[in-house]
Amino acid sequence: MVPDRFEITRVFAAPRARVWDAWTRPEQLTEWFGPKGSHSEVLHFDLRPGGHLHTCMEGPDGSVMWGKNSYEDVDPPARLVWVQGFSNAAGEIVPSPFPMPWPLHMRTTVDFADDGDGTRVTLTWQPVDAAEEEWASFRQMLASMRGGWTGSFDQLDAFLGRGG
Repeated sequence: MVPDRFEITRVFAAPRARVWDAWTRPEQLTEWFGPKGSHSEVLHFDLRPGGHLHTCMEGPDGSVMWGKNSYEDVDPPARLVWVQGFSNAAGEIVPSPFPMPWPLHMRTTVDFADDGDGTRVTLTWQPVDAAEEEWASFRQMLASMRGGWTGSFDQLDAFLGRGG
């Protein structure tokens, strides 16, 4: 059976408060978030339930994508939950740039837990109010999502190793 969500877990060799900061401080988030070779910019950041994160990411090929997260739960340093979507430069949610049907909204949950001297991060993604063809595309992209998040986690690991 194909899962109804995407999940990835990684243990980082850094204390939980340090890993939490890497996810919740804009100047740190831009240092690691996104595919290798990309550059992220935080345009708006309000970390609280009902708050938003608006970002712009430039890919290595010069392509530009915007995203908007709407925070639902902020429980330091244990959990972040937000609904995300692609946006335009003004922060309005827009359809994805993918050439396939894709959910307009995805719920992201990031759990942070102590793991020995390190921190275990578990991230899950699940479409919100998606049509069946959007669910089908989501399920087809599970391997690609794993590759993308593995790359981002590699960059987070390197950032944490530099002492950020």
